[in-house]
Amino acid sequence: MADQFGGLTGANRDAYAALTNMLKTYGLESLAGTVLSFIQQGYSQDTVTVLLQNTDAYKQRFAANEVRRQKGLPVLSPSEYLSVEQSYRQIMSSAGLPVGYYDQTSDFQNLIANDVSPSEVQQRVTVAGELVNSIDPGVRAQWNQWYTNGDIVAYALDPTRARPVLERQYRAAEAGAFGKAQGLSLTVGQAEQVAATGASESELRQGMATASALASSGAKLSGIYGGTYTQQDALSETFMGDATATEKRRKLASQERAAFAGGSGVTEKSLSRQVSGQR
Repeated sequence: MADQFGGLTGANRDAYAALTNMLKTYGLESLAGTVLSFIQQGYSQDTVTVLLQNTDAYKQRFAANEVRRQKGLPVLSPSEYLSVEQSYRQIMSSAGLPVGYYDQTSDFQNLIANDVSPSEVQQRVTVAGELVNSIDPGVRAQWNQWYTNGDIVAYALDPTRARPVLERQYRAAEAGAFGKAQGLSLTVGQAEQVAATGASESELRQGMATASALASSGAKLSGIYGGTYTQQDALSETFMGDATATEKRRKLASQERAAFAGGSGVTEKSLSRQVSGQR
């Protein structure tokens, strides 16, 4: 079995154990081999601690410190740096941020580099939460069904990164809410598909009214003439200009006109025969 201490004994072994345990708390276990090499070269524990700070891995782990130094801000000790990260992480977790937003140490670098305190981050999160409560009740209800407040918090913390996602989700929530008001029941997939068209709020409202009318008449005619015009067809025709959906609807309309025309013709012929027989 390989010796995890690389053959070190006594004080050197203790120094190696202490240093590697410290690196583990930093998430820098990969530097264990470097520590072993330094100690084998005869460096003391204190010297190895200093030498580690010059490695690329260490600099990357505490990258915000270099930016702080350039800005004239005090450099944080590893314990201070980790403490701030932990505070950020607790705030993000409580806010329910979506996966991929502020759940890695690299996500905190910009905040630390710009000396954004945990209390300021908490304030941003609070403001973002209040923003959710200020939107249209119907849209908010739809938002709560499909998404989380964490999505808006992500926007408050990093507008550039989160804006595309948030805008799509907000428009989708509007589409779902406006559709519901017109008697439609959109899935999140359908709502996001509509949102992707770039329709404005007014266009969504008007479009949902149109789609509702098309879906209603399409379902009725499909039931009579055996068609397959669905709510999805109505949405696709209204918002995406789907030619196939339009053709399905027109075919049903043609069948209806033909049925009425045929019915009227039979009635007229019957009436003609009745009149002739009476003469």
